[in-house]
Amino acid sequence: MANLVIICGKSGSGKSTSGRNLDPKTTLWLNCDQKALPFKGWKKNYSKENKNYTKASNLVDIVNTLKVIPEKAKHIKTIVIDTINRLMTDKVMGERHIKGFEKWSNLSGGIYDIFTVINQVIPDNIDVFVLSHSDEGFNDMGAQYRKVMTAGKQLDKIVLESMSSIVLFTHVQSDGKGKNKFLFQTQTDGISTAKSPVDMFEDYEIPNDLQNVKEIMHKYYNE
Repeated sequence: MANLVIICGKSGSGKSTSGRNLDPKTTLWLNCDQKALPFKGWKKNYSKENKNYTKASNLVDIVNTLKVIPEKAKHIKTIVIDTINRLMTDKVMGERHIKGFEKWSNLSGGIYDIFTVINQVIPDNIDVFVLSHSDEGFNDMGAQYRKVMTAGKQLDKIVLESMSSIVLFTHVQSDGKGKNKFLFQTQTDGISTAKSPVDMFEDYEIPNDLQNVKEIMHKYYNE
């Protein structure tokens, strides 16, 4: 199974930017949000011509792309899905003519298929980063929460965080003068569903750098 990492946070909190130091020669970027990537030189490094970039927000297309990577793209060592929420939105909007349970069942089944392919088809020498928006608020008991945003009650029951051992939440430190420091939270603070294996990361917060996460993760798993 692939090394799956979920990156979760609000829009603008550094999720996509965290991929700026990945090696484009061995990275496949699935741009589901279909927006410009937020780091310098991305158009030169990621493109259809380079065979490392695609715009797709259809669940079936993403599943099919993931399935063929082990045989047809053996040079790929990193996959970025940016973001899982756009796949959910497009699935719901594309089937808005369908009433009731069937629409939500199709959605949850499609998302489940993506995680199943990642965990069962993609080999363990490939790292997969699934970027997700965060759902933040207070439950009926008044307790604050911060978790992966999903659509529909079925996906809430599945709990996407349970499909990965590493869930990192974005955190932005501001000096109040327009200079922000973008970080990843590696463990829960009692509010978020952040988690990582014991002693994988030395610090509670680390730089928002997926290449750094890859290096730490590989060292930890192979020591």
